[in-house]
Amino acid sequence: MLLQLTVKNFALIDHLSLEFDPKLNVLTGETGAGKSIIIDAVALLLGARAKSEDIRLGCDKAVIEGAFEFEQNAVVKDLLTEMGFDEDDVLVLTREIAKTGKNTCRVNGRMVTLQNFKLLGSHLINIYGQHDFQAISNKDKHIELLDSLGDETLKNAKADVAQSYDDLRRARKALKDMQNAAKDRKERLEFLRFKAQEISELSLRPEEDEELEQELLLLNNVSRIVEKTHKTYQLLYGGNGSVYANLTKSVELLESISSFDEKLLPIVESLQSMSYIAEDHGLTLAKYDDQIDFDPIHKERLEERKYTLDKIKKKYQRSISEILDELAATEAEIAQLSNMEFTLNHLQENYKAQKEIFLQKAKVLTKVRKGVAHQFEEQLIVHLADLAMTNAKFEVRFGIKEASSWGIDDVEFYLSANPGQPLRPLSQIASGGEMSRIMLAFKTILAAYESVNTLIFDEIDSGIGGNIVVMVADKLAAVSQAAQVICVTHSPQIAALAENHFKITKNIINEATITEVHLLTQEEEIKELARMLGGEEDYQLEHAQKLKLLKTNK
Repeated sequence: MLLQLTVKNFALIDHLSLEFDPKLNVLTGETGAGKSIIIDAVALLLGARAKSEDIRLGCDKAVIEGAFEFEQNAVVKDLLTEMGFDEDDVLVLTREIAKTGKNTCRVNGRMVTLQNFKLLGSHLINIYGQHDFQAISNKDKHIELLDSLGDETLKNAKADVAQSYDDLRRARKALKDMQNAAKDRKERLEFLRFKAQEISELSLRPEEDEELEQELLLLNNVSRIVEKTHKTYQLLYGGNGSVYANLTKSVELLESISSFDEKLLPIVESLQSMSYIAEDHGLTLAKYDDQIDFDPIHKERLEERKYTLDKIKKKYQRSISEILDELAATEAEIAQLSNMEFTLNHLQENYKAQKEIFLQKAKVLTKVRKGVAHQFEEQLIVHLADLAMTNAKFEVRFGIKEASSWGIDDVEFYLSANPGQPLRPLSQIASGGEMSRIMLAFKTILAAYESVNTLIFDEIDSGIGGNIVVMVADKLAAVSQAAQVICVTHSPQIAALAENHFKITKNIINEATITEVHLLTQEEEIKELARMLGGEEDYQLEHAQKLKLLKTNK
């Protein structure tokens, strides 16, 4: 339930703060006063697209904030827990729109993503405006509207169908791809076999190019290597002044005096070990020249091999390992194409099986939908009778259409508004007034299925008048007993039943146009109702008082 709405620097609004009643609230005012601005502001709390042009002229940012009571909304409670919010009595959604294009969403003061912000909003408020009238008159939207009345059984059946359709789609694509491949199978096989032969003849090894580069690096620097290793050998082992000779002499000197001081023994042992190491490395370096196989012919072969590898790498724009992977994939495709007839049969059988599974699940979904449709028909007729459509007949008709993730159902609403008239498609026969009542009846039913506690109707009274608008007013009042209702209206009959009546006016203050909203006192409300009736003559004021009296009596 929306407790309070605060709007700053949005469109023609400077600053306003509205507190709403838990039951029926109405917004009235002259045409063009800015009633739609309030609806647009609330829409931003539901995650609607924000535009910098909506910021009040001369301001850097606009702020819309809504405070909600959600104690009885289990869905919102679960969402808040999943998002890591502590349980609180009031939920505050804040949306900031900046001239810089940076828009901020906050929940209880903490920044959240627009996705999470929108998810919360969708379970707090529903706004019904002209697009909803278009939806109910649009045959393509009827299946979506019907499904919105479904329970977990319908949701599970839809999920099964969607998953099965995804499996069917993949099976169909695999079959189609193979069928397309079969068309140019011969040319494709020739290309693949040439490619596989070209790569196979090279007898590539993983990381062979890196090994070649390392070996060539050694061979290209063999003279320098031999020179340096020989010098190192001389310093380490080969001469009288070598490291080994000096270490050996040092050991002999210390050993000759170690009997006088045992503390010298560890030093002798350490130096002895060093001499062994020097000797070992010296002998290795002495043979190092012999280990280098500097064969010019071998080097030339390596360079030729490197040239070949570089050429194939450049051609395929791949490393050697990746080329070997491509060879494996090519050979696999060759095998597949070579056995295409068997593969095609397998894919055809798989597609046939997936299609059968899908159709079975789709039939289950159709059965569940028809059960929902039957309940919907009965409930809608009852509500239409409350709205002066006593003899109306309503039917949800099912046809079959091309398979999709929604199943195979072609759903369309049919209506007969008057006795003796045949049922005809809703989009073809319903007048504006009838459509308003059908929409109200539908949303009244839907309110019982949704977790949303606040319903906003934008000019639900469009196209109706007389006694019918009285019945619409009574229906809105009845709905407001179970859910909070906020209604933008031009009808004094609806406005008279409100617990809170807000008047929207457009004024020029300091050469600036400003939209203002005021909660009317009882006396102001009578004057506003009289204005809506056509003026403030005595008889109109008297009529307005009678309308308010009717609310008291109800």
